[in-house]
Amino acid sequence: MPNSPLGHRLRGSFCRATGIRNRIATICWIPSTGALQLVARDALALDEPLPGRQWTLRQLLQHRAGVPNYGGMAAYREAVARSDSPWPVADLLERAGSALDFAPGAGWAYSNIGYLFVRELIEETTSTEIGEAMQRLVFGPLHLGSVRLARSPEDLDQTVWGNPNRYHPGWVYHGLLMGTAVDAARLVDGLFTGGLLPAPLVETMRTPHPLGGALAIGLGRARAMGLG
Repeated sequence: MPNSPLGHRLRGSFCRATGIRNRIATICWIPSTGALQLVARDALALDEPLPGRQWTLRQLLQHRAGVPNYGGMAAYREAVARSDSPWPVADLLERAGSALDFAPGAGWAYSNIGYLFVRELIEETTSTEIGEAMQRLVFGPLHLGSVRLARSPEDLDQTVWGNPNRYHPGWVYHGLLMGTAVDAARLVDGLFTGGLLPAPLVETMRTPHPLGGALAIGLGRARAMGLG
């Protein structure tokens, strides 16, 4: 386990807040860490247009690609509320439409479809599905023994809060992780202080891109200025 001051603070705050130090919870996750590992290995580039696309990887990670978001679709919310099985990806994309919300780089809007595209890019580049790819790129190097991809409603039964509504994790199209609170802290600590990524890429993640007003974003993260 990393012994940096950040790691100690994170582990303490996770465990005090949840009381589930070694029990399984879902971990809010985005695939930026895996993509940046591939950038560090020169397998992907941040600022070159992706094949057949108008946008770059950096724009996807910063929600500046103009790609629509499925979270606001009424049909999506209704299907989730009914505990339906997730739609095939092709069906999701057809329902969302191909029109961009704005030209790449010309605006900002949160997009889970953008993160789905990052997932697909990782899978294509590594020739493995996302769970195995992230194990090789992130979870293994950080020794996150409890972290894995949730694949079924039964997987979520194992979490500390259970799954009474039979939510299917496949509705999170970029992937939903499961792991202990301690490993969630290890993940953040390892990302920012544990040497998982080269220092210039970590600094790129931390550098805000102003959006106007009080909001700014880094790579794969959105935050209000002054809150960290």
